[in-house]
Amino acid sequence: MEKNLTFTIFNQLENKLIKDWKNLENEGVFYFFQKYIFIKTIIEIFNINKIKIVVLYDNNKPIAIFPLEIRTYNRIKILQWIGTSQSDYCCPIITNQNLFSEKDFKLIWNDILDEIKDYDIIFLNKQPEYIEKTLNPFIQFIHNSYYSKVYQAKLNTEAEDYLSLIENKKFSSELRRTKRKLLEKNKVVFKLFSLEKEKDLIGKILTKKNSSLEKKKISNSIDKNLINFYKKLCGLCPEKLVAGLLQVNDKTIAGSIGIVENKRFYYLIPVIFNEEFNFYSPGKILIHYLINWTKENNLKVFDFGIGEENYKKYWSNYSIKIFRYLGYKGIKGFFIYLILKIYLKFK
Repeated sequence: MEKNLTFTIFNQLENKLIKDWKNLENEGVFYFFQKYIFIKTIIEIFNINKIKIVVLYDNNKPIAIFPLEIRTYNRIKILQWIGTSQSDYCCPIITNQNLFSEKDFKLIWNDILDEIKDYDIIFLNKQPEYIEKTLNPFIQFIHNSYYSKVYQAKLNTEAEDYLSLIENKKFSSELRRTKRKLLEKNKVVFKLFSLEKEKDLIGKILTKKNSSLEKKKISNSIDKNLINFYKKLCGLCPEKLVAGLLQVNDKTIAGSIGIVENKRFYYLIPVIFNEEFNFYSPGKILIHYLINWTKENNLKVFDFGIGEENYKKYWSNYSIKIFRYLGYKGIKGFFIYLILKIYLKFK
């Protein structure tokens, strides 16, 4: 059948959009951050009021969703992915690898921009090269600049303990030795459970993470809205959000918030609660327990999320690249674009 590509831009979460979105979740490829329930909760908690959610159709069948919004900063109107600050990956939901030719994609993307109109800058950040195993058309067909890497551990059942599969044998042997010393002298317990049953932990983990980052003078977006966001998400998809805790002598010394979706474990928010046992690298020991838990539960990928921290490299056997796209409209947008290009280059 010949392609007949059309699109509709939705300015609110109406029934037609919801139906198409959920159909695409059943047929398409995406990350958890593009699920309807995730985006809907972001819109509600963070009061996003200028959504531009694009649904693409081929002969009236939905084939892709671009969840976009327009944000205004100091009178500058920025077209971006919804939930950029709260997501590790920002991308569309698409149905298959060969959805577009380069010509088709560029034509329809330009038509979408012409209809949206009301923006100065396009800033599409945190765009993965691949959406699961499918090439991202926003990377494939539009010129982007490199932003970061995402490190991942592809899991298998070849070994009982994931440490035996790590290439850096110095790292694995040192961790084994450190963990053994901790276990010899202390009562060590690993716990993992649904956050729906322990919603107060969300506030504790995020508040501690915020204070740790501020102590290191690292800016972050952790606030009451983010805490409320995760609490609400727990109620909407209780089987997805989990907490991992490492306890030593009945003290919680390390924890993390994670998400389980489509055979993937998203390692999102790690935190050290107590520095008393830092000599034993409690964060690494918690990761060790978490990875083995994911293997035992038949998950396929342990996803460390955006960022190129060294510890992620040691655990991982795979990585994908993350890109950003910057564009503009009009004279005002052009001058802002030039300033942002310089700022991002030296950031």
